[in-house]
Amino acid sequence: MRVYVTGAVSVEDGSCLLTERALPGPLGRHFLACLAANHARSIGHEEIAEELWAGVPPAAWPASLKSIASRVRAAMSFAGLDGAALLVGAPGVYQFRLPADGWVDLDAAITAIHRAETQLTRGAPRDAAADAFVARLISARPLLPGRSGPWLEHARRRLTDVRLRAYACSARAQVALGNAEQAVRDAEAAVELAPLREPGWRLLMDAHAAAGDISSALDAYERCRTVLTDSLGVGPSATTRESHQALLARTG
Repeated sequence: MRVYVTGAVSVEDGSCLLTERALPGPLGRHFLACLAANHARSIGHEEIAEELWAGVPPAAWPASLKSIASRVRAAMSFAGLDGAALLVGAPGVYQFRLPADGWVDLDAAITAIHRAETQLTRGAPRDAAADAFVARLISARPLLPGRSGPWLEHARRRLTDVRLRAYACSARAQVALGNAEQAVRDAEAAVELAPLREPGWRLLMDAHAAAGDISSALDAYERCRTVLTDSLGVGPSATTRESHQALLARTG
């Protein structure tokens, strides 16, 4: 079984497919995504209500929550899935029971970036690049656009972190593989995603230097300095300045 929380929320199990359109609206999608992403634990009704209604649940939320759960379970069953076995209710809680061989895309993204970073440390850049690609592919997809909630905001921040780490890991792997131009593109993407994080800028400088383009590496430093000064009122850190000095030394 594969559960997709990013992009279009869906559940796939062999020939059975529960599509996003079959779920009962935004609340149904949010409900299923939250439970599937937290499949390792039961979630209390109050916590779910806080999530679905962004901290302001309606007066009749217990009845509304029960209706949402019933309709999601029915949608699963209509798609050929065992709704009663997957979406389990007990007094005061609900839980999504992921099968032993099940897969959730959020879990897969986190596993992939951990594996990519480990492979890079072990000197296997090709494998690292492949795992980083998987992490980047999943983390780039939107997560329940238009919705908000405590779990959702945390999950979005975590996905952004995964995406940044994936770009950084891929850039370093591509440098090791001799693909400096791809490394530059990955580092630029990291900088665009988080322009105030200096490691991304240093990575971009290193990628340009690996490509033999010291001029662009120095330009990346100046861009970094401008962004930090304009946004935070501070200049680059000592580590970034040291990288800049090393580049200047290479120019003779």
